[in-house]
Amino acid sequence: MDTIDSPEWSDNPRLNGWLAEQRSAFPAWREQAPGAWDFTPDSVDRLEELVRGAFSSYEEADAASDGPLLQVAAWYLGEVQVRGHGAEWRCAPAPGPGRFAKIRPLVTLSKERLDEDERAGLRELEELYESDWPLCNPLDELLALFLRGPDNHLRDVLDQYAGGS
Repeated sequence: MDTIDSPEWSDNPRLNGWLAEQRSAFPAWREQAPGAWDFTPDSVDRLEELVRGAFSSYEEADAASDGPLLQVAAWYLGEVQVRGHGAEWRCAPAPGPGRFAKIRPLVTLSKERLDEDERAGLRELEELYESDWPLCNPLDELLALFLRGPDNHLRDVLDQYAGGS
């Protein structure tokens, strides 16, 4: 089983603390960003407007990436995926080497939900480095708004789930 699928990545002080911090900061964040924050795909469009309106460049957003606006926004984007698409939060128990261990919390689907044929197919794709398994770093997606073309939107992250947005 991949490290990201281990129980340690779904339940650890680093992840649990970050989630609790964002959850408790959400009411104040919502007061600063009026509107319907109901964890639906439509609210992701509003989230994009909020982030684009708060920053004028990638560099400016990146410099503020540890601040409450973007941290809670990242949590919100992840929660839309968790609540609406059955995704789950994951985070390395401690920073370290490896593909995912250096970054912040991720959202993904549990591979435990797959049957054996689906698991075999996914293993083959992973061996070829062609896995299209849903995986999202919500903060990276927010920052990427300033790097991608105008036809790319934050809502596009929902397209990776069956049924899309």
